[in-house]
Amino acid sequence: MTNQSNKEKVLNAIKNKKFVKIISGIQNYDKQKSLSVAMAAELGNATALDICDNAEIIKLIRALVQLPLFVSSVDPLKLVGAQTIGADVLEIGNYESFYKQGKMFSRKEVLDIARFVKKSMSPDILLCCTIPATLETENQIKLAEELLDLGVDMLQTEGFTLDNPVSERNDTTYNDILKAASTLTNTLELKKAIPSANLITASGITPTTAPIAIAMGASGVGIGTYINSLFTQNEMTEKVKEIMISVNGFSVGFSQYMKNQAPAVAL
Repeated sequence: MTNQSNKEKVLNAIKNKKFVKIISGIQNYDKQKSLSVAMAAELGNATALDICDNAEIIKLIRALVQLPLFVSSVDPLKLVGAQTIGADVLEIGNYESFYKQGKMFSRKEVLDIARFVKKSMSPDILLCCTIPATLETENQIKLAEELLDLGVDMLQTEGFTLDNPVSERNDTTYNDILKAASTLTNTLELKKAIPSANLITASGITPTTAPIAIAMGASGVGIGTYINSLFTQNEMTEKVKEIMISVNGFSVGFSQYMKNQAPAVAL
């Protein structure tokens, strides 16, 4: 696919609230692992794939996978360079793996990266930016407004939580929602403040929480650990298909409900 057709595929999925991005990992520089996640995303019919900024990995995956390709980094030079070797979308973030290393990202730092990348981008490339979950809600909203004014096409939320409190509860649904609570909250707050924003919800998202994210205003989801923590490509592919059923089924049902039962409410 050309950049233009991949760009349209991403934007159409966002518009229809059916966007599912499979995330290999911003610091996943393992070629074989990255390739396994990529093939699972392709075979599972995900909307897009998100990989690291390593040029060799980008070229390898671009040659094998037709999906729209997000390249994630916090290095503006690597992001700008990625557009010449196969990236369809440049993404500033995700930051979660950096938090474990003691690295936090300020509003100014993210905005500076975005300004540099935006002025160096081709018009055929989309720009996505993750809003750091470590920022206070007020600063998340402010940063989101500044990024949209700059021309960023999509915003991604993430979660940041301390260790979960000790609990006797082991049921899957409870734990899935607990893990995603932070990013779901951030999605809701951003959507309330900026209704027109194209939001992707990531961090701890599973088939249980993906529909919740869309109900809270997201246009799609980013799925990382739920897929890339598995060991085989077959396992990953089955989980991607599970996510797609969850998102597509909810999107169709929700759209039909809004059309038939609540016509006065704008989608």
